[in-house]
Amino acid sequence: MSNETTINSNYFSISVEELANPHTFTLQQLFHALETSTTSGILGDANDLYRRRNTFGSNNNFHSPVTYNTKKSLRELTLEAFKDTTIILLLCCVALSLVIGIKRNGLQEALFDFAIIFLPIFLVLNFSVTYRFFKARWIMKKRMSRKKKVIQVLRHQQLVQIPTSEVVVGDIVFLESGDQVPADGILIHGDSYKFDDGTSHLLRGQLHHVLFDRTKLVEGNCHFLVTAVGENKERIKLMKCVASFQNDGHHEYSKLQKSIDEMSSFLDKLSLSLSLIILVVQVFRCFLWNKSWCCNKDRDPKGVKNTMEEMMNEATKYMRRNRGGNGDYGITNKANGFVAMVCILVFSLKDGLSLGIFIILLYASKDMKKNQQIVVHKLPSCANGALVTTLCLSKTSDLVLNYVALVDLWIGFEKINNMSAVSGGAKDFIEEVRNTLLEGIFMNIIGHVDEDALLIWAEKVLGGNIEEFHGSCSILNHENCYPSKGLCGVILKRNKEEVGEILHVHWKGEPKLVLSMCSNYYDVNNCTIQTLDEEKRELFNRKIANTIVSNDVHCFGFAYKPVSREENGTIIAKDGLSFIGIVVFKNPYSTELRRTIEVCRKSGIEIKLMADDDLNIARLMAINSGILRVDEDLQGSIIEAAEFRKKTKEAQINICHKIKVMANCSPADKLLLVHCLRKRGGHVAATGSSIRDLPSLKEADVGIFFGENCADLAKEDADITVVDSNFGKILAILILGRHICTNFEKFIQLQLILNISAFTSNFVLLIFNPTSDQDQQLTPIQLLWVNLIMEILGAFFLAIITSAIKPHHEYSNSEVDQITLNYSELKADYGMGAPIVTNNMLRNIVVHSMLQVTLLLILSMKRKSIFRVDDASLSTMIFNIYVLCQVFLLIISAIEMITKTIIRRRKWLLIMVSSVIIGIIIVLQVILIQIMSKIDHWTKLGIKQWSICIGIAALSLPIHYAANIISSAMKSFLILINLRM
Repeated sequence: MSNETTINSNYFSISVEELANPHTFTLQQLFHALETSTTSGILGDANDLYRRRNTFGSNNNFHSPVTYNTKKSLRELTLEAFKDTTIILLLCCVALSLVIGIKRNGLQEALFDFAIIFLPIFLVLNFSVTYRFFKARWIMKKRMSRKKKVIQVLRHQQLVQIPTSEVVVGDIVFLESGDQVPADGILIHGDSYKFDDGTSHLLRGQLHHVLFDRTKLVEGNCHFLVTAVGENKERIKLMKCVASFQNDGHHEYSKLQKSIDEMSSFLDKLSLSLSLIILVVQVFRCFLWNKSWCCNKDRDPKGVKNTMEEMMNEATKYMRRNRGGNGDYGITNKANGFVAMVCILVFSLKDGLSLGIFIILLYASKDMKKNQQIVVHKLPSCANGALVTTLCLSKTSDLVLNYVALVDLWIGFEKINNMSAVSGGAKDFIEEVRNTLLEGIFMNIIGHVDEDALLIWAEKVLGGNIEEFHGSCSILNHENCYPSKGLCGVILKRNKEEVGEILHVHWKGEPKLVLSMCSNYYDVNNCTIQTLDEEKRELFNRKIANTIVSNDVHCFGFAYKPVSREENGTIIAKDGLSFIGIVVFKNPYSTELRRTIEVCRKSGIEIKLMADDDLNIARLMAINSGILRVDEDLQGSIIEAAEFRKKTKEAQINICHKIKVMANCSPADKLLLVHCLRKRGGHVAATGSSIRDLPSLKEADVGIFFGENCADLAKEDADITVVDSNFGKILAILILGRHICTNFEKFIQLQLILNISAFTSNFVLLIFNPTSDQDQQLTPIQLLWVNLIMEILGAFFLAIITSAIKPHHEYSNSEVDQITLNYSELKADYGMGAPIVTNNMLRNIVVHSMLQVTLLLILSMKRKSIFRVDDASLSTMIFNIYVLCQVFLLIISAIEMITKTIIRRRKWLLIMVSSVIIGIIIVLQVILIQIMSKIDHWTKLGIKQWSICIGIAALSLPIHYAANIISSAMKSFLILINLRM
């Protein structure tokens, strides 16, 4: 319906906008405005349903806020995939190869070669297209299945079952255990109910228990009033905002994935462009310059094969064909082989990188679930944690402020844990002490840094009301003796008492200073005021005050004295007071939480608190947790959400990075702040623990959900779930991302070296030595094999190494410092917009690629003068050396990762694991050579030949470390020159 959200004031006395804030109305007001009741429900006839749907919308909108391409057919998706630049270049290469093949070998042979190259390309391309197509259809089918669910509602005094899509605003919906909330609403009544968002009772200060769409009732039963349906539901509106942000192209891929894709695409286009140039030259040579070059005297006279058996026989012939028998045919075979090699290299970079990265991420996610109780829903988020620059915290269970834990209260010599628990004759005395203490707290305020905490504790724990006290008392005089000690006094009169009778003196400040003014103290054991003699004064100083000072905590002492106005006037008495007690401030947050925040801040991560509490409570939470330091409590660092919301979009983006605390946040405010931070260029992680936090988690680069609540929704919207709700696990997620990025560096470096060296050596031979009797140094089958073992076993090897070197439990101070240093270095390497290939990686790629290309070219051109073996044995040795060079690259990566580990006791385990995986790769290489010697003209290698191969490949080790030493020396030299200049 185009007018689903149109407001028609002729129908109802309340609008959609007003219903968006149902907590501003009482239940009776809502019942009256929506023309419903708990006894009869809505009228429910056709006219009533029409009015409600026309005014408030219908509940049959199941379109996802996040766009999925479900309207395009499989053919359209396939055509779109073929428009990719890399695929176009690859198909051009295949087409030119076909042209040369037809001219050289005839249609039959050329089509066969074309099919061998084109079919794998077509199958690989259509696999991803088919996957996307059927995934979209499955998602749509899953969404449409929600229409079939039924729910009980009260209409015209009868309970009826209707589909969830027919629920309207004003319906009274009855839920039983296992039912899902079909629309937003307000709970009317419930019996021992519990929802999967963790709520099981009305929170303090809440007028209503507001229910949200797709929350599940896991225990008990209840009924609620529907206040929003369809596109007016809060979750749908927020998700539409998320979708609009993503449609702007700001969230489609993570920055890390984008860097990897751009690097892979660039190399693909470069290799294909060079291949295209070679084939164009071959075409001109064949048709214009040297037509005799294309004459094939040995062309197969048979026609095109029409049976599967003949195709397989021809494939076997093609594989076992004697290389280089005819010079002209060798040149053509080289061109076809070169195209096949390029196809393999392109797909190994495009899909091989994806496969290796998938293996690394999958192993890391399994490890986190097993050891840390962290469930990863979206694999890329494992690595994205390493790039986080801003952490936006919603109020999780660890961040909830425990007001009782804010202070320790001492009355006289006794520590009072719970004043309200006192009963019997002491109750009246404790009540008197409580009122006197509250009067001293509320009426004696000087703006001390700890007074916000004191006032909040007095209101939340002692039950005081500062407005009531200020209304019932009048301050006559105020004195501030030692501002640095917080010592201040006040004399006041209580308005209810007769004028001119008794005034009340209160002192507050450092306990020893306040105690020096006192001659009495409150004794809660005897419920009397006792004399404070020197012995008791010394006992107090020694047993209590010294203990408090030694723990380096802030505290206030309180004293009180009633005085006669006729005798003292308004002079504040400084002696003869009664010592009430001490309020000792504590940090209500765990050491682990504060340490995690400290490590994040040291690592350069900006932390922002998004609280739904008022400004003072939010500030107290931020200061105690370490999110906000006292010296940072400046104008602009703490802001009301309403104030931020009123600013222009440009102003919001400009000031969002300065905000440390945002108070009175709604889910829309949290989403807005996360979006502005991302729009500014930051890499944002957001945390949450309720269904209302999920939209902001979806918008963030890394969304971290705490707890097992809303498990199904968390899988859709959050990237990571911390099952045990331990805030300290954030540190583990960041460390995991740091190690995964190190893995990516090593794996991408390995992939680039082996593919660049293979392409370059074959390219050089084809250009500068086109008539040699050797087809290729590395055949497509050999390249396919080395890419396969390095993508699977190499990635698995690096993943296991990372799991072993990553700390799994508590961190010592030295480990935390090392983690902070490593994380800072990583962000320097992977800065916003930085390429995935760092300077160190580039140096290693250049050095090892040059080494491998040099070795391959020397062994190919000077083969007979170096090794006195036959051509078949030498070709096998060249391939073996190439594979072993990649094995030594893995060994170098393992050595570097092991030497940098901060867990020394695991190094021997790492060495053993590394040896086992390297051994598996070598055994597989031996098996391959044995098998290929039977089906192709490879040659088995003896111990001497294996030793030569290992010795040549081992040159990678000294050359690598020599390059590192030279690079370090050059850096030091350049730094020294800059300092002298």
